[in-house]
Amino acid sequence: FEVDHPFVIEQKAHTWLCNCAPAGYKYNSEMNVATGVSYRASFSSQGASDANDSTYHLIGHDLRSPPSSLFEKLSDPFHGYDRSIPTIFVMECVIMYLPDEASRTLLRYLAGNGAKADQSNQVDSFVTIAMYDPIPNNDRFGQVMLNNLQKRGITGQTHEDGERREQLSLERTPTLSDHLEKLNKSGFDIALGCHMMDAYDYGIVSIDDRRRAARCEMLDELEEFVLLMRHYCLCVGVHSTGDRYKAAAATLCSDGKDSPIGFQEGRCTIVHS
Repeated sequence: FEVDHPFVIEQKAHTWLCNCAPAGYKYNSEMNVATGVSYRASFSSQGASDANDSTYHLIGHDLRSPPSSLFEKLSDPFHGYDRSIPTIFVMECVIMYLPDEASRTLLRYLAGNGAKADQSNQVDSFVTIAMYDPIPNNDRFGQVMLNNLQKRGITGQTHEDGERREQLSLERTPTLSDHLEKLNKSGFDIALGCHMMDAYDYGIVSIDDRRRAARCEMLDELEEFVLLMRHYCLCVGVHSTGDRYKAAAATLCSDGKDSPIGFQEGRCTIVHS
């Protein structure tokens, strides 16, 4: 499942995905008018049925809207999202652009996986979120980041009375600790994260990926690269109910040599509820 602005979803369904079909596979997309701009795209082998046949769901939605409306679209039979199945939500530079209160409302809803409306359903649940976002860090480099957005009219607006309202999440969560505390208060039992320089240097980014990135473009400004990487972070949060997934949640959000993600002790921060 992929969620984005309706205009972007239109472009992906008609322009981008159709060029991603592997050789020997056919691309097809269907639009669901009942849920607005949303598509069900399929990649199917042109011969007999294949285990690699897949379906990709694209949902047009403005994340500033109530999260319940998003889950209504996802749960529509056309898309068939099942809230009882363990789920990971991936957000890459998404939370930063949302008004802070809207981002907190969304995170609280995701932590409950949209299931709070049905309290009678006592099925154990497991929800993970992985976030990649900038962290201004309250320093001069971070202020330049905010100034660039302000020049484009993206950050919180200043009204006639001089008060700035509707601050973005980026403005209200300028540090890694702020992000982790926000996840925790939104209902994620365990949250951990690190800035991207530590992710790059200490195991989350594999050596093979580092070599592949190094081949893409020559790096001659190492200090600038380090400065930039220290102003972005990777955060992971987990919420589980019941006993079934407790061990999995603890393992996923662990650090040290047994961390499945690669978080290293002393190079990340962990927050428990």
